Amino acid sequence: MAKRNGFIDQCEQEQLHLSGAIQPHGALVVANLQGVVSHVSENIVELLGVGAHLEQSLVEQSLVEQLLDQPLPAFLQEVYESAVLVEAGERYVGQGNIGDQEVDVVMSHNGEQLVFELYPVDAHADPMPVVGEAYPVPDSTPALQAQCQQLLDELLALSGFDRVLYYRFMPEGDGEVCAEARRAEVAGSYVGLRFPASDIPQIARQLYFKNPWRSIPNAGAEPVAIVGRTAASVPNLSWVDLRSVSPIHQEYMANMGVGAAISLPINQAGELAALISCHSATPRQLTVSQLQAMSKLSEAFNLRLRDYRTRRRLQVLDGMQRHFEHAKNVLMRHGELASAWPELSGWLMDTFAADGVILQVEGDCYQAGEVLSAAGIDVVIEAARFEASPVWISDSLPADCIDMPLSEIAGVAVVSDLPLGQHHTVNLYLCRLEHLYEVTWGGNPDKPVDYRDGNSAIAPRRSFEAWVEQRVGFSRPWSASTRMYLLKLRTLLQQAKSFAWTKDEKE
Repeated sequence: MAKRNGFIDQCEQEQLHLSGAIQPHGALVVANLQGVVSHVSENIVELLGVGAHLEQSLVEQSLVEQLLDQPLPAFLQEVYESAVLVEAGERYVGQGNIGDQEVDVVMSHNGEQLVFELYPVDAHADPMPVVGEAYPVPDSTPALQAQCQQLLDELLALSGFDRVLYYRFMPEGDGEVCAEARRAEVAGSYVGLRFPASDIPQIARQLYFKNPWRSIPNAGAEPVAIVGRTAASVPNLSWVDLRSVSPIHQEYMANMGVGAAISLPINQAGELAALISCHSATPRQLTVSQLQAMSKLSEAFNLRLRDYRTRRRLQVLDGMQRHFEHAKNVLMRHGELASAWPELSGWLMDTFAADGVILQVEGDCYQAGEVLSAAGIDVVIEAARFEASPVWISDSLPADCIDMPLSEIAGVAVVSDLPLGQHHTVNLYLCRLEHLYEVTWGGNPDKPVDYRDGNSAIAPRRSFEAWVEQRVGFSRPWSASTRMYLLKLRTLLQQAKSFAWTKDEKE
């Protein structure tokens, strides 16, 4: 992941889960696993409705002193007893009552403590939303795109927000808006705009594996401190949606004209594949029930997406098996590699959309199409030797190989140590030419750093107007599945390694 101006470095240093504060639309109670309170948020006084006739500072001090090191308040006991089976990293949603005030309670287990998020329920709030109809697993790319758009339309209606974006992450960490739903009166579209990886640093992305949603009802709200007996004791808020918003992210949202936001993760195969991002120009708070309904919709789509990708992967792998059988028949018909190479190289270039291919067999080198020079091969070999996998892929050799000589080849996929024959070291290089193209960013990703205190770069970019970058030194990007397909090819060759690949072996 490219680091721009050191900005992402600073973002990664923020301990978001140890902020020691929450957003003000709810309150927090933290207890040990035995149900003894260790921390509370300062606004707990307001939520519990202590008499206003007392001096506020004395009320706060008295109430905090009464709660700390004591058993959980009575209104939390029922939730605590109902959630005894919740394990580390899990959460439980329940309800409680403080006098006449109903509260939603979200309890999470951070491995050492139980954290209770308390959300007052508006008596006039909308009833529990009804989640839309179930959809089948899509059987084509257009069907998948249609279901994605339908999901965004449903989330827009359910949330009442102004705009909902489907933000897909790319292999290098950048993101691109590939679908959008917006209210009729909202102008402008984000579809097709790309955003740099630094907009969502890894430390923030990891939290999306622990939370089904991230809700920020008021981007400009001041945080509320969490207090305990000692200032050094800060609870882990990794599984807490109430955790305070990073000042960097607050400014980012303000620059984008966003007053409230909800994010829903799309996690695939242990990676954050996409985010669904809901924007409102003005503050807007949803109930826990509404957030659960939105999460249920996105998770249902996530499961269909997983099943769709699994089916597609199996179809491609089955197809590769058939194509490989054809290539093997070519070799068998010719009896050795040299005479079979014209057909075999054509099959490799067609299968992997390559502009050229090289097959190194000990001292022999077979090639076809536009390929790397001998010096370029040496540089690629040096870069690939640090890869744990036998497959190494680059779509920007000038960026990934600092000593790369000038070449029209900008991308390569390497399969090293192919199991061809009994006594040969074989490497396969699939080459792609440089492909000049434009990337439209949502604002200049390389904006100058804005120094606020003389030494810290704290300000995200201020403009999100479309900014077009002319990309040079890149090939057409390899698909996300290329590595898997090349590993499959290697496996197929392993299964056929007893076949004679050279004239010497045949003799």
